[in-house]
Amino acid sequence: MVVVRLNKLLITAVAVCGVLLLSTDTALAQVEKATITINPESSTVQVEVSGAPQKSWSFRDTYAGVIGLGRKIRNFQALDTPGARNSVRELAPGHYELGATASSVTYEVDLTPPTRASDAAFVSWLNSQRGILQLNDLLPVAIRQPGSAVKPIFTTVDAPVGWSAYVNEEVAAMRPLGFAAADDAVIIVGRNVRRAVRESSGNQFKLLIDGAWPFSDQEATDTLLKVIQLHSEIGALPCSQVTLVLSTFPGGTSAANNWSAETRGCNVTLLMGQTPSRVGALAELGNALTHETFHLWIPNGVVLSGDYDWFYEGFTMYQAARAAVRLGLVTWPEFLNAIARAYDGSVGSPAVQSLSLIDASNQRWTVGASTVYSKAMVVAFLYDLNLRHQTGGKRSLDNVYRRIFRAHPRRSAVKKVPADGNTAATTALQAELSSQNFVGRFISAPVSVDLRQELAPFGLRVEKLVRTHISVGDDLSKRQRDLLKQLGYNEPRAKKIARAVGTDS
Repeated sequence: MVVVRLNKLLITAVAVCGVLLLSTDTALAQVEKATITINPESSTVQVEVSGAPQKSWSFRDTYAGVIGLGRKIRNFQALDTPGARNSVRELAPGHYELGATASSVTYEVDLTPPTRASDAAFVSWLNSQRGILQLNDLLPVAIRQPGSAVKPIFTTVDAPVGWSAYVNEEVAAMRPLGFAAADDAVIIVGRNVRRAVRESSGNQFKLLIDGAWPFSDQEATDTLLKVIQLHSEIGALPCSQVTLVLSTFPGGTSAANNWSAETRGCNVTLLMGQTPSRVGALAELGNALTHETFHLWIPNGVVLSGDYDWFYEGFTMYQAARAAVRLGLVTWPEFLNAIARAYDGSVGSPAVQSLSLIDASNQRWTVGASTVYSKAMVVAFLYDLNLRHQTGGKRSLDNVYRRIFRAHPRRSAVKKVPADGNTAATTALQAELSSQNFVGRFISAPVSVDLRQELAPFGLRVEKLVRTHISVGDDLSKRQRDLLKQLGYNEPRAKKIARAVGTDS
């Protein structure tokens, strides 16, 4: 998870997004059937599940930095074993021990929306108008052996009159749905939920949207497809079906230009603040999707393991910023401002500066995940500049992603043992930029980036007033000018005229 805020549509290192890595050793495997009854007035759901008989039942207590989920489980009871019904011990929040094995249990879950609005993209919540249900924190978890088969979980959602419930393309109210990968399952419920479907290039794209927005559902889908098409340059979309769940924050009071998102498998959940302007709201949507949909490729589209968030979050922040420039969502000065903000967000943490990016990523919940990702975004910018300069603009960070995506595809007929993500990323980075030990300097070893020194060779000027400011220098060489144009620099007309008459270099 990275903490990133969009301020006046500038991509910086502080909107909120996250990603669910596919797990190889945990699953909701003991549950075969589940019925979820929605009680919006009390922000609770009543859940009844059945599956393999067992005495111990456990629920997640923490996810994506959100803690205390186990405390939301209440009134846990066994249904099919009279003795067990009256003998329930809560060993710890969300961990229950029965007096005898039971194959069917019931319990209540408190789905009061989280205090921190950004957390609502990662966990289940419900209010009187709408809600988002995530099966990975509503159903019990179990440990399974790697390689063992996962049976689908058939789930029925019992919604109140006037409510709809959607998951992917199907109406969920009062009918069972089979989830092959329950960790990826996201259900949106509410009074004003609707669905739009689009076929494109052999793939299916679904929009599950709640509430009124200044843009149309068609415009939202168009934006999704534009972003997907651009990202597809690194490799074919690894999903035959992509679902975007779009809703407002549960409190409805979050400021405009703020967003929070998570990608689970091929499903993207995006919560956004309300922006009254149609143009502004579409730009906000596009900015959020440039980052979040890239996770369909990295890390969800590859078979890699370990804590390499510096790459799949931090480098993705830079990749998303470049995509936003290409799509016309932000300007070149705004792009440079995003890099400057990320730099300021990283240098203020001595703990992060004293660690390599790899080590800081391993300790991100201690030293501050947003700071780690901010530094990685700056490093990604430096890497891309150096690679483009070394190859005369013929190669870029895109080539690194293509290399990783080809070497470790998830959509493969051959099941692979996940490779280490840090090794895969650093190997690909080093293979492309071979003329210098960039990886050793900026990723594998501790470093405090001297931004002024690192950007000077590329014709970029760094000034530090209250905040860092990056701008294009006055005297660019042709090579510097051509390189910056690749990233979105549009030379001012006055400079073009000056060069044409021979008064500028």
